[in-house]
Amino acid sequence: MVEKSYKIGEVAEMLGVHEDTLRNWDAHGLVVADRVGTRKDRRYTVEHIKQIKEKGLVSDLARRQPSGRDYSDYSKEQLIKELQILKEQRKYGLVWEDKPEEVVEMCKTQAPILKSVPKMNVAGRKGEQRNIMIEGDNYHALQVLNYTHKGKIDVIYIDPPYNTGAKDWKYNNDYVEKEDAFRHSKWISMLYKRMLLAKSLLKSDGVMIVTIDDHELFSLLGIIEDLDATTLGRVTVSIKPEGRQQSRYVMESHEYIIFMSWGVPKIRGLNINFGSDFTEEDEISKFKWEGFMRRDAGREDRSSNTWYPIYVDQQGNVSLKEKPNTIKVLPINTKGIERVWLWSEERAQKDISELKAVIRNNRATVYYKRREQERVKPTSIWFGSKYNANAYGTRLLSRILPENNFDYPKSLYSVLDAIDLFLPKDGLVLDFFAGSGTAGHAVMELNKEDSGSRRFILCTNNENNNGNGHGGIAESVCQPRIKKVMKGYKKNGNGERVEGLGGSLEYFKTEFIDVENVSDVPDKKRLRFTHEAGHVVALKENAFTELEKNNWYQIFTDGLDKYVGLYFRENIEKLEDLEQKILNRGEVKLYIFSHGGSDDWKNDYTEHENVIVEDIPEPILKVYKILNS
Repeated sequence: MVEKSYKIGEVAEMLGVHEDTLRNWDAHGLVVADRVGTRKDRRYTVEHIKQIKEKGLVSDLARRQPSGRDYSDYSKEQLIKELQILKEQRKYGLVWEDKPEEVVEMCKTQAPILKSVPKMNVAGRKGEQRNIMIEGDNYHALQVLNYTHKGKIDVIYIDPPYNTGAKDWKYNNDYVEKEDAFRHSKWISMLYKRMLLAKSLLKSDGVMIVTIDDHELFSLLGIIEDLDATTLGRVTVSIKPEGRQQSRYVMESHEYIIFMSWGVPKIRGLNINFGSDFTEEDEISKFKWEGFMRRDAGREDRSSNTWYPIYVDQQGNVSLKEKPNTIKVLPINTKGIERVWLWSEERAQKDISELKAVIRNNRATVYYKRREQERVKPTSIWFGSKYNANAYGTRLLSRILPENNFDYPKSLYSVLDAIDLFLPKDGLVLDFFAGSGTAGHAVMELNKEDSGSRRFILCTNNENNNGNGHGGIAESVCQPRIKKVMKGYKKNGNGERVEGLGGSLEYFKTEFIDVENVSDVPDKKRLRFTHEAGHVVALKENAFTELEKNNWYQIFTDGLDKYVGLYFRENIEKLEDLEQKILNRGEVKLYIFSHGGSDDWKNDYTEHENVIVEDIPEPILKVYKILNS
């Protein structure tokens, strides 16, 4: 007789816990379920359920309460017993008290939309793919993006607040003080909710990158595990080599970059030649001359095949055989320390044409052609001047925007190297803690290097920049920086002209439509929402130029051959007018108001091969309903 088994959802309902709790127990070896079928689905037997109960992993107070039920009928003794059980249980994993957040709660009755802000746009070449900036709370922006960009993002890069106790982030419009007893819970709640929304935006092989310091490193690792993501690696970056002088004991000089994914991404590797000086070129590749003697290894550390003489004539030609009028050169530095050559004697003989020598003061120095290499896998420690957050973060930003004083911008090159590891040349990057816009700047630098067509979406609020009196982050720091990098600027200080990197930007603000209840929107509210949702659709379709809007319909174009029409009335009196304006104009997407579906409308346009009909507003509201249920 085959033993009965239960699916994970059935067991979760049976025990009154979340499915993710069962997965965590499985991952930590507490109760390991059977795996069946080609998808290796979890199956629990009666014995598994018995183990869960015997180990005390679930108590009555740990269960989800059925709707409308409370524990008011429990005696004091029963409650004390249950609390004692919970106290004695061993806990492993991420445990925190979820804290309500106003921006989250409002989405249950207010549906976010986008409004274009033309004065903040940056014009580019006609027809080119545009970069996006969304001003508003990132939780609301992520709700919109779950409709417009689900499964379309290659790389998500975020630099969330580090929760140091300084006045650097708010929860429910109040700065979170160091003495706040729920500081960590608030931080975890804030980030967990946003990362949960963001994971569905990634492609199946997409990567999320998070920078963090020691204050919440282990909280972040717990969030990653709780979200069933795989940590691809953790890099330690030296951002302040001299260390923080205010540190009491050990002067901190680092932060971390965490790479995570829900798929199996392909790593492009680190471009070690970025901004390099490989200025010479032969029939093989670009190269530069570098010293042939190893400076980091002594003769005693290496085998004898890297210690041998090289003979140099007066013209700088090299040979491994002694000839008349040549200088014998051994790998000995100017201090008389015996080193070794980079190559073995056999390799040097084979590639002798790759070597040359320069004679100065009757002393010969041997060089080799160091060629451009392919990308390489990165190590777990990144150290170098380009990662210095002061030189390539604070000072770089002040040269671009002398009138602003943004606190703690990232080094351009630490962000650039991080996203470049997994981002294809035509990829799309999202940063929903955009701050000063470093991620957007990095994308443009990458495009400059290899003529790529990468794009970015930046989301940031317009809070005053940490109270420094210079205006909101979005309109006074992030957008001006992106605009100057695109169009060019004069450096603060010496006035040197820096050429623009090109590109265009479409700027939106989040706004809201009162829908009473996002799970059951009244018909009148649906009509109102549809009338105001045009720019959400425009973002989804990459067609940003509004040609017309009236009380019946709205028309957008991408500036080439794509046209998007929205008809937002139940009365179809003016639908024919809209059709006449767009049906025969290249690629057409027609969004028609419907309470249910657009199947009937689709049948009316079968003779138009260039027309695709979509329903509105139901698909958008359905996304919001799922996200806020």
